[in-house]
Amino acid sequence: MNVDASFLSKLSSIPHKAGSSPKESEFSRAYGAQLAWSQLPLKERLSRLKKVRSLLVHYRRELADAIQTPTRQGYRETVAAELLPLADAARWVCRRARKILKTRYASRWVTPFWLGGLHSTVERVPHGLVLIIGAGNYPLLLTGVQTLQALAAGNGVVIKPAPGAERVTELWVKILEESGVPEGLILVLDSSIAAAEHAMEIGVDKVVMTGSSASGRTVLGRLANSLTPATMELSGCDAVYVLPGADMHRVCDLLLFGLRLNGGATCMAPRRVFITRKASEVFHRLLAQRLAQENQRDWSSPIPTSVYRRVWDGVENAVAQGAKVFESHGRHPLPDLRTLERNDSSESGNTKTVAMGHLVLTDMTPAMDMCSWDIFAPVLMIIPVDDWADALQADSQCPYALSASIFGPLEDALRITKYITAGCITINDLIVPTADPQLPFGGRGESGFGVTRGDEGLLSMTVPKVVSVRKGAWLPHAQPPTPADESVLDGLLQCVHSSTWLARWNGVRQIVQAILAMRNKQ
Repeated sequence: MNVDASFLSKLSSIPHKAGSSPKESEFSRAYGAQLAWSQLPLKERLSRLKKVRSLLVHYRRELADAIQTPTRQGYRETVAAELLPLADAARWVCRRARKILKTRYASRWVTPFWLGGLHSTVERVPHGLVLIIGAGNYPLLLTGVQTLQALAAGNGVVIKPAPGAERVTELWVKILEESGVPEGLILVLDSSIAAAEHAMEIGVDKVVMTGSSASGRTVLGRLANSLTPATMELSGCDAVYVLPGADMHRVCDLLLFGLRLNGGATCMAPRRVFITRKASEVFHRLLAQRLAQENQRDWSSPIPTSVYRRVWDGVENAVAQGAKVFESHGRHPLPDLRTLERNDSSESGNTKTVAMGHLVLTDMTPAMDMCSWDIFAPVLMIIPVDDWADALQADSQCPYALSASIFGPLEDALRITKYITAGCITINDLIVPTADPQLPFGGRGESGFGVTRGDEGLLSMTVPKVVSVRKGAWLPHAQPPTPADESVLDGLLQCVHSSTWLARWNGVRQIVQAILAMRNKQ
């Protein structure tokens, strides 16, 4: 049977949830658009998405200007951190999606012979409407990749942008619609929490969220009653292991890069550095040299006042327990909290911010509160250890497990990867390798579950649908039970799965004897 337009029209008129509000009607129309989109051949969907890359180039300046993230360090950082990775992800999806999402045919050689003439396929079908709860720190890249993969898989998309990301989200949807994505297939909500709550109340088929672990728990609580599946890409407090033999110059350069990237507002930013006490002196000296450089010592990033207060409280607590604030060039990196109520805070958008420099804490211990916090600020905590068993034990006390980095000889680094709990581990680098569009990304523990990006992320935007076709007339399970059935089935189990040939032969003999006995009775 050919699925014609009139048939799709009838299905499209069925609302996902009855209701008369404008928003519910909008969702109902989106389901209709999604149904039509999912019926397009995958090749056709991808041909439209191919245009996204060139449109990203065309609108690159407008996109950069639309990003209101206060910690962003200018156009150069936006190109490197968002535009280039998003364009690469668009190219990867268009090149790889047909292979990843193709129908799989069950092997006749693997199908148990007692199932007879069975022909089965496994199709990858879309969820339906996917709600994407966007992040404010990388509002284009994260939402963009998730949207592309959802659309390629045949879904419709509902986007709840982070506060401040409304403009760039609207421009992103404009790019998608100019590329050929049907109008109405993507809904953009306002940035309020209530908007996401209302969307989940109306009903969506999957939620992809990027945010804090606390927010993730709230969202999961709302999804529990409807059993709506979710991917939770949550916070991090990432570990860095500095092994004996590591290139300390490289370590310090990359730690500084990680601290400064997006003003410290990166979920994968290095937070906890494990280094042996023997190597600490050299490490501290090299790090101090870099922090004292002219282009470093005056660097600062606007941090929301609420985040800054939390950092201040954590520092006071850590110092009281023996930690030290690493001062470079004779300057303390934290403005006095008591001055915030006067004139040291400024407005960035609608958020009060404080200019904060690099904050490096030494002599930290894993028991200190800050070592288990998700902090969106340029904070680095140095934790001295005796050996690598000690480091692994210290790392395990943190509930977050998003990513980790190891610096040192390759053989030694590879040896300890199996003992580190993290969604992603980089060796002799940090953060940047995760931009490879073919790699999945996701965390464990407090850092969430499920993945986005890569083959696995694209597959997660679908569900498997199995279609089994019975061929032939042999249907023993449709026949009335006989006294021989028990012996035949028991013999079959022995014949197929026993560990020795003798036991298998005994199974065959039992089957034959049971069948002959039944025939003799007849």
